[in-house]
Amino acid sequence: MKIQIGLKLIGLLLISVSLCDCSNKTNTTETKKEVVVMNVDDTYNSTSLVDVISRVKPSVVDVYAYGNNFISAGSGVIVAKSETNYYVVTNHHVIENAKTFGISVYFDETNNSNYSATLIGTSLKNDVAILNFTCDKEISCASFINDSTNVKVGQEVIAIGNPLGILGGSVTHGIISATQREVYLNDIGYMELFQTDAAINSGNSGGALFTNQGILIGIVNSGYSDYEGLNFAIPGNTVKKCVESIINTYSNVNNLGYVEGENNLGMSFSQSAVFTDSSLNSQVDVVYVKENKVNSDAEKANVLSYANFLANKSDSFYRVKKINGVEIDSYQTAEKIIYDLKSLDTISFVFEGISRITTGGFFQQSYFYLTGNEINIDISLTQYVYSI
Repeated sequence: MKIQIGLKLIGLLLISVSLCDCSNKTNTTETKKEVVVMNVDDTYNSTSLVDVISRVKPSVVDVYAYGNNFISAGSGVIVAKSETNYYVVTNHHVIENAKTFGISVYFDETNNSNYSATLIGTSLKNDVAILNFTCDKEISCASFINDSTNVKVGQEVIAIGNPLGILGGSVTHGIISATQREVYLNDIGYMELFQTDAAINSGNSGGALFTNQGILIGIVNSGYSDYEGLNFAIPGNTVKKCVESIINTYSNVNNLGYVEGENNLGMSFSQSAVFTDSSLNSQVDVVYVKENKVNSDAEKANVLSYANFLANKSDSFYRVKKINGVEIDSYQTAEKIIYDLKSLDTISFVFEGISRITTGGFFQQSYFYLTGNEINIDISLTQYVYSI
């Protein structure tokens, strides 16, 4: 069953706050590959929920991403370590604007301290980011479930995170409400997620979803704020794949890691009614290019977006008529096709121009209409690598 309700990502953005000194040192030389160990375990046994929470809670951290005049607050989970570093998984949307003052992780209860963290790499498609930090203290790492497809509906779960960006280490309890729930997330697209009724709020993004035995089965990333008990997490198998690929492809802070095969199209869509031509006699519902991400394949192919039109960078923008020969009747259809494409694939678009006409004298009104001009563009997809 598909859910197409535009679920909200739940990282928390705190505006106009003073910044702490947590800048990272820049290293332009290629780093030596280190041996990173990630725990996978299904064997925890405990009859006490209190004992389980006490054991796994130290592996969950608060994450703060610092930029110009803002802090993005979220959560993270320590999932791996090497001889010199600990590795934290969080959400891409928690750290994506951390371009100026860096990222820090905070332990609110275990040792009441914070550490400057380095961004290792991200996956936009899976909403996963990996950080690392150096600490001379011994810190426990969470253990992933061996195979998250074994998670069942009704299984009890524990969510631990940093709700509201100020309540780090908060624990809630619930069950798995559904597995393999296909949902559409604003700014990301389709994802296949666990659904849970465990209470989750802004700031929980990137936090842990454990079984009641303390096994990590997912990373929290979204919720539907208009209803209670409708929250979602990225399954452990997806997260493990991202962690392994990002760490293996990371070179240094100027060459971030990535998930191999993730495409860099970077095109988002929306839907609206426009007039069929400049006579303004009839309307039709169309899918159009909403925005192209900076340095994306779509931007490099000069695909005209609504965002550029609003910024007066073009006098028209594109309706999406076909993708790879498939008629596009909704933005969900477009997003779904793109989700399945890999880097090195070629995607073929048939676009139609949308322009604006202004009518009236003193009280002018503007209307959008289809120009009738078709544009065919083929794009060879490249590998997605996040750039700071």
